[in-house]
Amino acid sequence: MKKLVILLQLFAVMFLSACSNGEHVVDLKSPIEVVSYNNGPKVCIADVTDNRLFVGNENQPNLPSGEILSPDYKSRAYARLKNTFGSQTGSMLLPRDKTVTMVVKEILERALSDDGYTVVQEAAAEDSDTIIMAVSIKQFWTWAGLEKINDNIYSDIELDIYTQNQGAQKHFNLKNRQTRKVLTDTRTLYKTTTEQSLANIYNLALEKFKNLQ
Repeated sequence: MKKLVILLQLFAVMFLSACSNGEHVVDLKSPIEVVSYNNGPKVCIADVTDNRLFVGNENQPNLPSGEILSPDYKSRAYARLKNTFGSQTGSMLLPRDKTVTMVVKEILERALSDDGYTVVQEAAAEDSDTIIMAVSIKQFWTWAGLEKINDNIYSDIELDIYTQNQGAQKHFNLKNRQTRKVLTDTRTLYKTTTEQSLANIYNLALEKFKNLQ
């Protein structure tokens, strides 16, 4: 009888876990700490646009999705969780005072600063001494395969970066997939996998930004 009670309790925990939906606010800490004092060429990230395509098809976990695709949700969502039955359930969002565009801008500004550039927040149209940068976020999503309970966690980030400097234009593409093998699916693993993917994007930016001029 005691064994039966224990089994029923375990089943109840699994059932509640499997059926739990909801939005979980989990902040992303920048994995890069840089203190730079630079007087190199000025760069202004004038625009960062979130161009991710959100869908409602749960059979495609690699695509951003959610229960309610409000503008606020889409600006802060970066991961989709799954339950013990292998179905998507719940999402991970940045805090309300933070968006995916803000996270991307911060990482790129740190890379620019570490490469010796002077990062400015505003630049006049007639300021030919400042490199103007625009960023398009094509991918920023952390997800897990649905075939197994302990399927891999992936974090995909892809950015298109456009610069203009004294009439000359350049295009850079930064793309990374971070893979984490797991035994137990937890929100912490989604968070740390995303942070590692951001660190890799930072390192790619360091290399690409050496050729802005």
